[in-house]
Amino acid sequence: MNKFNTLISIAGLGLVVAACGGEGGVLSKKRSNAPGSNLSGAEKGNRENPSEEATKAFARAAAAYSKAAGGGALAKSDCGRVAGGFSKVYEKYGDQMIIAKFNAAAAFEECGDGAKAKGIYEELAKAKYWPAYNNLGVIHWKKGNTSKALDYFKKAVAADRTKAFAARNNLAVAHRDQYSESPKSKDFKEAEKQLRNVLVVDTSNKKAYENLARLYFDKGRLEEKSYLVLSGLVVDQALRVLKDSGDQSAELWNLRGLLFLERDNNQIEALKMFLKAVEIESRHTDANLNIAFISIRFRDYTQAEKSFAIALTDPAQKRNVEAYLAMGVAKRGLKKFKDAKKYYNKAAKVDGKDPRPHFNLGILNQEHLIGQDNVGTKEIEAFYNTAKKHYNKYASVAGSSSSHADGVEDAKDRVVVIDDAIRTFRVMEDLERQAKAMEVKAKAEEAKERKRMLDLEAKAMAAMEEEETPTPASTKSPKGVPGKDDASRSKKKSGKKKK
Repeated sequence: MNKFNTLISIAGLGLVVAACGGEGGVLSKKRSNAPGSNLSGAEKGNRENPSEEATKAFARAAAAYSKAAGGGALAKSDCGRVAGGFSKVYEKYGDQMIIAKFNAAAAFEECGDGAKAKGIYEELAKAKYWPAYNNLGVIHWKKGNTSKALDYFKKAVAADRTKAFAARNNLAVAHRDQYSESPKSKDFKEAEKQLRNVLVVDTSNKKAYENLARLYFDKGRLEEKSYLVLSGLVVDQALRVLKDSGDQSAELWNLRGLLFLERDNNQIEALKMFLKAVEIESRHTDANLNIAFISIRFRDYTQAEKSFAIALTDPAQKRNVEAYLAMGVAKRGLKKFKDAKKYYNKAAKVDGKDPRPHFNLGILNQEHLIGQDNVGTKEIEAFYNTAKKHYNKYASVAGSSSSHADGVEDAKDRVVVIDDAIRTFRVMEDLERQAKAMEVKAKAEEAKERKRMLDLEAKAMAAMEEEETPTPASTKSPKGVPGKDDASRSKKKSGKKKK
């Protein structure tokens, strides 16, 4: 649903309201098909035909709202003043300005005071004011009370069968949503009847065209393929009608893209249609989701990240597990691993019975985090153990579900691979310890041998030095061999005798 609290404005003497309805389809399984509370059509009659003075007073209150909202949502600080302005108009001019009281409630709802808004809507419902019935239906729809919402939409239509177009659209969207979840002929027929009734009276009602085309699309994808052709015809006719009136519809272009996918899986043409939709409405939730999902398939992670970021600002997508998982894939592809982990965890938190977040967290740890810079064996083993924990969790949550049977087998195989890798780490560590021990021993032996060789070398050198040192001459001659000194002494003795 787009908005729940659009204010009704006056155009001339008629009370004209802006059109809005349920949203269209997306590629993911979860679709945002809730009704919208923005209204379409014109209110006429005694209460809808106010005096000129009342009309001017209402215009001043509406101008104050527009100035405060500034084209966006009404701030809480301005809520009381703006709603009070509408309330004063109603208090002064009474039932002819019942629209002012409705707008006071819509202003409260826009700035988050749902309790006050609901109280005013309930007062207006007692006066059988169909817009109040419609918005009460939307409030109950938001709370998940489908039966109560349908009851209020029916009361809105009954209150004014010729002009409650928004209520008819919302009633059709509610039945269409039920049909898309569990195809039943009665829901399809009721939705089709309400939309055709709108188009009989208002042949250019954009929301009725959008909802009818989507209704036929749902029937085509769920039951009868021939309805895809009918859906395409409604889209083409609607685009022609809107073009003639100077209007455009992002939703119809989005639906045309879905038809390309459903009929022949033409992703290129489908992407063109989705891009056209966001040209018209840049923040169109479903078109952005569809662009993002196709971009994931094409590995254009930058575009996927951008489109998912836009789509996930829509409060209706806060529980979209598909979008969170796919955003995690986009972040992972961009190597933004912390962000990837955050989105996978968001998906797990939204739906604890969905095992897929755990499988993706396993892949993230096993295949991507280990490839980061400066990651050693210790860190790798930690990532492996984390991956193993998630794979086991995946298998546990999936249980015996046939839709996850292949995934469970894959997860179990991955656990075996991880256990084998960790055992290999242990063997490698043991081998490294042995290698280090052998290295230490070898170094010790080498040092011992070196010392022994150095000792031998030292002894050899010493021996060589001893051999090379000359022996001193003896001062005494051997017996029988006269020495030099003896000869000298003999000569000296002989000389003395001659004298």
